[in-house]
Amino acid sequence: MPSTHEQTVNVALGEVLGGLRKSWQVDAEKTGGVLQGGGRPDVLVEEASGWPVVIEAELSDHAGAEKDAIERLGRTVANSGRSIETAIALVYPSALHALDGQALRTAVGGADDFEYALYTRQVGGAPERLPSSGWLHGSVRDLAMLVHRAAIPAQRVDRLAEELERGVGYAANRFTRHQPYGGGLGAELAKVLGQTDDDGGQTRRMAMTVILNALVFHAALSDAGFQIGPEGARRTVRGVNTFGLSGGGFRISGILAEWEAILEENYWPIFASAYQMLRQLSPLTGNDVLGPLWYSAEELIKDGVTRSHDLTGVVFQKLIADRKFLATYYTQPAAAALLAGLAIPPDRAPGGADWSDAETLQALQVGDFACGTGTLLSAAYQRLSSLHQLHGGDAKALHAPMMQHGLVGLDVLNIAVHLTAAMLAGSHPETPFEGECLLTMAYGRKAAIGSLELLAESVQDEMISEAAAVTAGGRKPEDVHDLVTRVQHGKFDLVIMNPPFTRPTNHEASHANVPIPAYAAFETTTEEQREMARRVRDLTKTAPSNDNAGLASHFAELAHRKARPGGVVAMVLPLSAISGGSWGPVREQWCGRYTDTIVVTIAAAGNDEASFSADTGMAECLLIGQKNGVRNSRSRAVFVVLDRQPSSALHGELIASEIRRAIDGGQIRRLEDGPVGGTPIRVGGEYCGYVLDCLLEGKGEWPLVGIADASLAQAAYQLERGRLVPLEDPTAAALAFPVVSVGKIADRGPVHRDIRSDNYDGTLRGPFNLVKPAQNSVPTYPMLWAHDAKKERRLVVESDSEGQIKSAPDQSDVNEKAARIADTATRTHYSTDVRFNSQSLIVAMTERRSIGGRAWPSVIFKNPAHEYAFALWCNSTLGLLLHWWTSNKTQSGRGTTTVTEIPRIPSLDVMKLSVEQHAAARDAFHALQNYRFLPFDQIDEDPARAELDRRLLVDVLGLPESLCEPGGTMDLLRRKLAAEPQIHGGKRTRVVFHEETIDGRVEYLERSEKRDDRQSA
Repeated sequence: MPSTHEQTVNVALGEVLGGLRKSWQVDAEKTGGVLQGGGRPDVLVEEASGWPVVIEAELSDHAGAEKDAIERLGRTVANSGRSIETAIALVYPSALHALDGQALRTAVGGADDFEYALYTRQVGGAPERLPSSGWLHGSVRDLAMLVHRAAIPAQRVDRLAEELERGVGYAANRFTRHQPYGGGLGAELAKVLGQTDDDGGQTRRMAMTVILNALVFHAALSDAGFQIGPEGARRTVRGVNTFGLSGGGFRISGILAEWEAILEENYWPIFASAYQMLRQLSPLTGNDVLGPLWYSAEELIKDGVTRSHDLTGVVFQKLIADRKFLATYYTQPAAAALLAGLAIPPDRAPGGADWSDAETLQALQVGDFACGTGTLLSAAYQRLSSLHQLHGGDAKALHAPMMQHGLVGLDVLNIAVHLTAAMLAGSHPETPFEGECLLTMAYGRKAAIGSLELLAESVQDEMISEAAAVTAGGRKPEDVHDLVTRVQHGKFDLVIMNPPFTRPTNHEASHANVPIPAYAAFETTTEEQREMARRVRDLTKTAPSNDNAGLASHFAELAHRKARPGGVVAMVLPLSAISGGSWGPVREQWCGRYTDTIVVTIAAAGNDEASFSADTGMAECLLIGQKNGVRNSRSRAVFVVLDRQPSSALHGELIASEIRRAIDGGQIRRLEDGPVGGTPIRVGGEYCGYVLDCLLEGKGEWPLVGIADASLAQAAYQLERGRLVPLEDPTAAALAFPVVSVGKIADRGPVHRDIRSDNYDGTLRGPFNLVKPAQNSVPTYPMLWAHDAKKERRLVVESDSEGQIKSAPDQSDVNEKAARIADTATRTHYSTDVRFNSQSLIVAMTERRSIGGRAWPSVIFKNPAHEYAFALWCNSTLGLLLHWWTSNKTQSGRGTTTVTEIPRIPSLDVMKLSVEQHAAARDAFHALQNYRFLPFDQIDEDPARAELDRRLLVDVLGLPESLCEPGGTMDLLRRKLAAEPQIHGGKRTRVVFHEETIDGRVEYLERSEKRDDRQSA
C-alpha cells in the first residue's frame, strides 16, 4: 500500500489541533506569504495571548524534523508581525503512514505515540532543546498542551518582568521626589495596602505595582470590548490613551471615572486599591508617576500581557514587606506547574468528573487560603481550563461560573489579593462575573488571625463581613455572603497552598515587641501577638498541628478540614513536615486519612536548590493526597526525588506527566526491595529523578526525602531491620545482626533547658549556670555542651564547660534539681545536630562522666561496658547511614534530631552481644581512640573510618572480611554516602591532616584545601 504523503498528515493534524482549543488559529500547509521573506511551516498555531508556535513534522525522519524546526526560529509571521520563538520537531507514528480521510483524522486524534521535541530561540546562542536529549512521547492532547505552554516562552517573560520592575522602580523614585519619607502621602498609600511607609521603598514599589497592574488590566478590558454603564447606555471601556493630554501626561480624573465605572461591574480586587491611591495624587505627582508606569504597561501590552500571565508575581517577592514574619514567599512557576500537574491528573477531573462535562466542572471548589501572588490558584485554574478545552469544552464559558462559585483565594495582604485577582480574571478579562471569590482576611485587629479563623467549626457571617471590610476598597457584606457557605468544612474538591512557615516561638525575637514572630506582622502589639497565639491554640485543641511545627502545620490542618471526602490537598511545605519530630502527629493524620499520597523532594546540595519557593533558604517538599472518609492504620505513598528543580513551568508540567505515567503504570519499585534503586523518571532522554513506593507507618519520620541514590534508602531500610544486604550483589543473602531503637538499650539525658535555662516567666528551671572551667582546675560538674569540630576528630573528647549550682531563695530545691541532673552524667554523648561536612563524630566519649548539654545530650547505659560497642557502631559507616536516614534533613549538609527523638534512632542491640564481643569492642575502641577521623563528607577517603568499620564488623560482629575489602559493600556504601548532596552540602573544601614539628614534637594539625569537583559539581 502506498505511503500517505506527509502534507496530508499535516493537514489532518492541523484539523485535530484546531478542534482542541477554540482560541487557536491553526494553519496547516497553508500556501501564500505565511512568513515574511517566504516559507511555509507544516503547521502554524497562533493565539492572541501568546507567540506563534510552528510544528515541523516528518513521517520517519527525526533529523529532518529537527533541522526544519530550528530553521523556523527567529522568522516573522507575516500577518501578525510576531517572531517565532518556539518550534516543535514532530515525528509521526508509523501507523499513520497508510491512512487517509476520516480514518487518518481519527487515528491522529487517538494516537499516543507521537515523538516530539521543543526548540526555543536563545538570543546570541544556540536554541534550547526540551528535552535536552531523546524525544518526548505522547498523544495529540499532550502535544497540544506543549503547544499551549510553548506559546509563552520563558525568555520573553523574563524580559517583560525586567520591564515591569524597571517601570515600578522609576515611578517609585519619582513619587519619592515629590513625597519624601516621613508621613504625608506616602503614609496614606501605605495605609491603603495595610503596610507602613518604610524607607527601604518596598511599600512604595508595591503601590506602583498595583497601579501599573490596573493600567494593564484596564487596557485588556478596553481591547476586549468590555461593556460598562447602566442598562440602556452600555458602552465599551475607553482605552487609557483616551485620557492623554496634548501636552503630555494624563487627565487623571478621566482614568478615575473609568475605574469607577469598571468597579460598578466588579473587579474590586484589581482596581479598588489602585483607585484609592491614584485619587490621592495631585495632578503633578500623578502625571510624573503615570509616565513610566504607562510606558512599561505599553511594553507589556505590546507583547501580549493583557491576557493570562503570571507576570507581576515574578517580582512580587522583591517587593513584599514583612516577609521575614509572614514568610509569604513566592512559589516558583515551575513548582506551581508541577504541583498542579500532580494534583490534577489528565485522565480524570477532580471529583471524578469527565473533562468535557462543563456542568460538573462549574460545581468544583478550589481554594487557596494563603494565596500570596496567586501562583498556585492560577496554576490550578489554568490547568482545569486547559484540560476542559482539550476535551472539547469552552474555557471562556467556564470562566464566569468558576470565578463566581469555584475559586476561593484568601490572604492577609491586600496586594496579594490584587495580584491573584489580576491573574485569575486576566484569563478572560472581557467576561464579567458576579460575586466575590477573593478577600483579604483580617489580621491583628481584635486578635484576628487571618485565614486561620476558618479553623472554627462553622464560619460566621461576622467573619466574612470583617474580611469584606478590610479588603481593598471595602466590600458590602451582601456582596460576599455566599462565601459563608462556600468556605465551610468539607466543601473543597482541591485545596492548594504554600502557607507561611514561621514558628510561633520567641527564637527570632530581637526586641520586646516581637515575642511571637509568627503573629508580629503589621505592627501588632505584644498583647495582640499573645492573644492571636492563644486564639490559634484554642482552635486547634483537638488537632495534630502544633506551635513547635509552626504555622504551616496549622494551615495543613485548615486544608484537611476544608477538603471534602475524596477531595485533594496539595501543599508546598518545609522539609521538616516529612522528617521533623514535631510534625509527627500531622503525618499520622496524613497516613491514616489520605490515599494516593505523593511526596516530592529535591536531591540538591544547597537549601535554595532544594526549595520550590523563592528565597526561603530552606529545603521544601510537595505533598499531594486524596482525603479519605475512613481511617487507615497503615498506608503507602509514592515518594519522588528530583535531581534538581524544574527549569520552567513547561518542564514542571512534563515532569508531573512522567510521574503520573509511572504511577499509573503500576510497576514502581518499592523501598522494601533490595538495593536496586528507584524507578527512573525521564523527560525524553533526560534523567530527572526517581519514584519509590513506600510504606507509611504512623507518625514516624518519612525518611525518603532528598536522597539522590535510592539504593542507599533501600539499604538503610533493610539495615534498620537488622539486615545488611551486599550492594554489589543483590542476589546475595542478607547478613543479620541485632538492631533495636536506642531507647531499648539505654536512657537519654535531660533536655538542655532543664540543665541551665529559666522559664519564660523568670522562675528557675535549670539548676546550673554554664561557665568555662578555670585553668588548672578540676570541674565538679563537667559538661559537654557545644560543638567545636576541630576538637572532635577523635573518639574521646574533652568536656568544654562546667556547671555551677545557681543561688536561689529555696537553695534546697535547687540542690535537689542539681543532684538529679548530676546523676545523668555519663561518658557517652549523642550529637543532635550533625553537620556532615564538618563534623567527624555522631557519638563522643569523655574521659570523665560528664553532663550532656545542648549539642551533646547524654546516652546512659546501665552497664558501662556497653558504651564501647555503641560508640563504635554510631561512628561507623552503618551508624552514619541510619542517623542520616532517620534525621531531619531540612538543612543541607545537616542531620538533626532532638533529645526526645534519640530513643527512636535505630542502633546495634548491644545487649545481645556476648561478653567476648564487648571485650573485642573495648579493645577496638582503645586501639582507635587516638585516630583522627575526617568529616563525614570525606568518609570515602578516610582510612580511620575504614579501619573502624573493619574492626566493628569483623572483630566484634564476626561478619565476613570481604565486606570491608576494596570494592566491597562497606567501600561502596562510603562512596555512595560521600556523593550524596545532603551529606556534602556542596562544600568545596576538604580537611587534610598533616604532621608538623613544633618545639621538637611531632603534632598532627588540620588544614583545609580546595576539593576537586567530584562531589560538589
